[in-house]
Order: sequence, then structure tokens, then C-alpha cells
Amino acid sequence: MKVRIHSGTYFKTIAGSLLAFHNGLLFMLIFFHTENAFCTSRPSIKSPSLKEIHRTNQDSINIERLSRLSNFYGNYLGDLKTADSLGDEAIRIAEMSFRPELCLQAYFHYLEIPDLLQSNFEKAQKYGLKAVEFLKLLNNPILEWRVYKDLAELYLSANRYNTTLNYSTALNYSHKAIVIAGTMGKNSLSVASYLLFARSLEGKKQKTEAHGYFLNALELAEKIKDPLRMLECYNQLSSFYATNKMFEQAIKFKLKEGELTKKVFRMDKVKQMWVQWELLSIQHASGSPVDERNLQDLLTFSIVRKANKLKLYTFALYRSYFIDTDKTDRLYDLYNRQYPQELINLAKNDPAIYYKLMAYFKEKEKVPDSALYYFKKAEVFITKDPNKYKQSQFYYRFGQFFCRQGNKGEAVEQFHLAYNIAQEVPYFDYMLSSSRQLEGLYNSMGDYQDAYLYSVTTRNLGDSINDLSKKEQMIMNSINREQQVHDKINEEQKRESERMIRQKKTERNMMAGFVAFLFILSFVIFRSYRVQKKSNIRLDQEKKRSESLLLNILPGETAEELKQTGKAKAKHFGEVTVMFTDFKDFSLASEKMKADELVEVIHFYFSEFDRIVTRYGIEKIKTIGDSYMCVGGLPVCNDTHAKDVVSAALELQEFIDVQKILRSRSGKTWFELRIGIHTGPVVAGIVGTRKFAYDIWGDTVNTASRMETCGEPGKVNISGATYEKIKDHFFCIYRGKVEAKHKGLVDMYFANKRI
Repeated sequence: MKVRIHSGTYFKTIAGSLLAFHNGLLFMLIFFHTENAFCTSRPSIKSPSLKEIHRTNQDSINIERLSRLSNFYGNYLGDLKTADSLGDEAIRIAEMSFRPELCLQAYFHYLEIPDLLQSNFEKAQKYGLKAVEFLKLLNNPILEWRVYKDLAELYLSANRYNTTLNYSTALNYSHKAIVIAGTMGKNSLSVASYLLFARSLEGKKQKTEAHGYFLNALELAEKIKDPLRMLECYNQLSSFYATNKMFEQAIKFKLKEGELTKKVFRMDKVKQMWVQWELLSIQHASGSPVDERNLQDLLTFSIVRKANKLKLYTFALYRSYFIDTDKTDRLYDLYNRQYPQELINLAKNDPAIYYKLMAYFKEKEKVPDSALYYFKKAEVFITKDPNKYKQSQFYYRFGQFFCRQGNKGEAVEQFHLAYNIAQEVPYFDYMLSSSRQLEGLYNSMGDYQDAYLYSVTTRNLGDSINDLSKKEQMIMNSINREQQVHDKINEEQKRESERMIRQKKTERNMMAGFVAFLFILSFVIFRSYRVQKKSNIRLDQEKKRSESLLLNILPGETAEELKQTGKAKAKHFGEVTVMFTDFKDFSLASEKMKADELVEVIHFYFSEFDRIVTRYGIEKIKTIGDSYMCVGGLPVCNDTHAKDVVSAALELQEFIDVQKILRSRSGKTWFELRIGIHTGPVVAGIVGTRKFAYDIWGDTVNTASRMETCGEPGKVNISGATYEKIKDHFFCIYRGKVEAKHKGLVDMYFANKRI
């Protein structure tokens, strides 16, 4: 397709960032406005030059054009520097207009370029929080949903590269998006919100729950027959399965995505080729052979169509494939004979990869001194990369290089670096590989003491990885069963649909001679059936509602006993663990807040408390004002109640710490939490005959309450009895004997993170 190009002009408002446009090469301005922009059968598209963009007085048009150009440079050409500059310029124009809707428009466009979120997290975060502030000026739920959706995407994107970030923020924003979409009754937005919520849960290692939300999103997308949302579901389910090494399922959904992409985007070959790239990536990750012809086709297509981002990703896949399959000869040919210009481009745009490649090539050419030089050059850039995985991988490769050169001392140093960096994250695979290398090197050097130490480390790491693999496999088995059930239901629905079609066809044939009679009869039967069905549905709904309400008030065992006998006996439990929480200075803070705001805040905190304690199998007893009481080890006895309650308490404090940061940044009231825990016997049962409640009694309850009042904000204060139960699982700080009201001197400890 021929594209007419206008000569661009450098001018003040877009300054140096737009000078890189090479005399106004702003072709395909509306590329992302139409899915067929690159179809050769379409006429040429005339793009306005920069001078024309700024000639108009309509800020909204300027912002839209700059934003689309930013999207084009970021998502198609892979030029993030230019995309960032264009996005910033659009935001500058919007903010100078003092129009909230234009500001939100510019923020949205910036936040919806995925690679910009990854490379400019702090800036994107600033724009996202500004968007939240502008929402207060506009009563528009659609815009509110979009802000929360973009913020959830922002934090999810950041977590790919910084595992220390908390996925709770993304979970919080995606939950808000779900609520807004549900309130509006927008099923399409609900699908997108479910997907975000699922990815957030996956980041928090709640894989089974995440898989459930992925399937909910897919079912809803298929129900409303929204092809774009179905494509999102296929894509993210494929990614989920690939990440969790369920490659058969990952490939199945990627193939579904490919088939639907060809129907929805018939003329958009670039989008179709991206799906092909993702399929090849999954095959490579699974260890299956990758057809190099498909890789070559991808590369040729991206070069011919000038799809720079796709080209960069295809070269990266080529590199990974050749290195992992030990085909360094093919890698050498790729860059030195087939595409030498790409090696030059890497030297300018990604020097770390360039120097690593040159090190491999010089070693192949049997020039080890030059290879060492390039490894050292690459190290300078690698150490600046925050991605610990890349750093550990580099030093492991560096150590292998020294091993091949017979330099055992340097190899030991590099493997030590690889091990220590991997330990920070942790990346168990690289820790294990580095430990094995160190064990072998120390043995060959005659240092048997260090060799023995690393043999123990290797064995322990192997055991840890096996344990993790077993746990992971249990989760994957559960997910696989859920997927099989989902597939079976779909198959049954399909068969039922086909059966219904055949049945209707038969009915139409039978109606030929008895149309009037059958019409009347069918009408009567159908009406009776609908009335009865509605009646049954209402009865079932009322029954489920009453049972759900009862289960929300009482433990399942007690609720069932109450339903069967009309009463529930009190029970003695020999040992449980009771937890009390209380917000510091809550009364003072509440005096400064409106009543509805106070209720909303308490509801938000206690809802998260409910979710956390439920996940640990802990029974919530009640809330009294700003105090929250729960107990582990009842109504079903177990041996892990103390560990479960302390684990939940630490997670509660983590949640409070995150909220403290977020709310303080927004200028909102925040709280600190005291937590007290004690282990001992209790009596549990129902009190009263109206508005009855499940409660527990005993000295254990009183002592747990004293643990809370004697605690400190931000700490988990436990008694000596609880300490004896959990001391092998958590780091604890002994506080000594502390005076407790009506209890005298009591041994107390602060529980910290797991051992």
C-alpha cells in the first residue's frame, strides 16, 4: 500500500521528542481507528503533518490525534520514547485546557499503552491518580469504571517486573470496576473486570479462585456473544495455563483465539501474526519443537510490513529458542549473515543484549579475550536492570563461560553471584542450578568442605522444589478438573441445543394437520408450565436465601443442627485460638468523619478481614464497634488453628499497612491496628431466642482481649500459650512478663514473619 507522507515541521509545543519523526513521517495516523488500515486493497491514507495538527484550535482533536500517534508508535513500531513524548504532549494540552473530560481522555490514552506502563510506572501512576481526582468533578460511571480498569492494569503490569509490589492494589481497583460494571448492568464491562480480578488473584497465588473468575468471564462473554471480549478471555486463559505449565490447555485456547481473530479482524494481518507469535512462544516454553519456518515467516512478515514491535519480539523468540536448544551456530548465522543490520540496531537500542550476543559470537570464533570483554560490557547494563531474574541468568551464563575456559576461580565467583541474586527473589531453579555448579567446581578444586556445604544446599533446594511442585500439582489438578467440568457442561449444552433443534423441527412437521388444536393445547400447557416454573423458582430462591442467611450467621455444623432439631447444644472445645483486633484512636478519627463515610470505611476494612480469615478456615464470631473477633479450631477441631490465626493476623497487618500508604497519599483518614491472640479452651453455642447469635465464652476469650489491649499498633501480640504452638513456624520477639488487667503478669510475644 502506498502512503502519502507530509513533511513535518519542528515546532515548540512538541519540542525535541517529535524531532525524531524524520521530517514528519506520521503515516497511518488513523491506524488504530480502523482494523483494516494496512489492507492493500484499501486506498492510501493521507496523514496530517505536525503543522496541521497544531493548526486546529480544537484541543479535543489535537489530543485525539496525538494519542493515536502515541498508540501507533508504542504498540506497532515499539518506539516507546516517541510514544511517551506524544502521550505527554497530549496530556499537556489537556491540562492547559482546564477541561476535566479532555484530561481524562489524555490520561486514558497514556495508560492504555501496555509497554509504557512497564517502562514508566511512576509517571503512569501519577497520571492514574490524577484521573481519580478528576472523576470527582464528573458524575460518569463509565469514566469511573475505565479509570479503575486502567489502574488495575497499571499495577498488574508493574508486578510482572517487580515481584515485591502488592497485588492487593490491583485487586482493590478491579473489584471496584466489577461493582461499577454490575451497577450499570454492562455485561461487556463485567467480563473485562472479571479478567482483571482473576489476574490479580493469580498474582496473589490464589490460582484456583483466579481460574474460577477466568471461566466466569468466558461464560459471560459467550453468553452475550461479544467477540472482542471472547478474544480477551481466550488470550488470558491461554496465558494463565501457559504460566502454570498446562500447555495443552494453553495451546487449545490460543488456537481458539487464532480462529476467532481471523473472523473478527479478517484484514488485520498484523493482529493475526501476533497470535501466531504467542502460539510459537507457548510451544517453545512447553519444550515442544518449534518449526523454524514459522519463525522465519513471522520475521519476514514483520520486516516487510514494518511492524517493528513484532519484529523485535520475533528476534527475541529466535534468540531464546537458539540459546535454549544450544544452536549457537544458527544464532550466529541469523545476526551475522541473514540480518547484520539488526545487530547494529541492537548496539544502539539494547546494548545489554548486543554485548551478550557479541560475547557468544566471539567465543564461537575462539577469541575468549574478546568474549570476556563483551561479557564485562554487558554486565554494566545488566546490573542496572531491576529484573533480578535477568541478572541471575546473566551471571549463570557468565559462570558457564569461565567453566568452558577452564577458569574455575572466576566461574565460582559468577555462580555465587547468580545464586545470591536468585536467592533475593527467590528463583529456586537458578538457585538449584548455581548450587550444583558450585558443588562440582569445589569438588574439582579439592575444596571438599565447601563442596559438601553446597551438596547439602543442592539437596535441600531439590526437596523444596519437589514440595512446591507437589503443592502446585494439586492446584493444577483442581484447575484441570474444573476446566473438564466446564468443557463437559458446554458439550452437554451443545448436545441439548442440537436436541432442541431436532425436537422443534419435528413439532413443526406435526403441526401441519393440527395447527389450531396444537396451538391452543400448547398455549395452555406452556402457560401452566411457566406459572409452575416461576412458582418453583421463587420457592427455591426463598429457600436458598434463608439458608444462606442462616449460614452467614452460624457455622455450617451448628446451622444444620438448628434446622434438624430446632435447637443447638453448647459445646466445649479443649483448645482453640482466639483473635481480637481494634483500631487505634478510632473514636477520635470517627468524630472527624461523616456517618455514611465512617460506615463505608468500616465495611471496607471488615470485608477484607472476612475474606482473609475465611481463607485460613477461621470462624468469625462478631464485631463490636471497631473491634473484630474471630477464632480458629472450631466448629471443626484441627491442629493448625494457632498457626492459621497468626498467619491471618500477619496478613491483616500487611493489608492495613498498604491501606495506610494508599489512603495517606489520597489525603484520607487511615488507621493502625492492634491485634491480640491467645490459645485455650472455650465453650461455644447460641444465645437468645430472637436475633440469636453464635458466641464463645471462657477465660481464653478474656485473655485474648487483654492481649489486644496490651499490644501495640502494627504488631501481633500473642500469649505464651499461643507462642508454644507456633514458635517453630514464626519469628517471635519476647516482650517479657507484661501486666494485664485482672490477669497479673503474663508472658507476651510479638509474632513476625514465617520462618
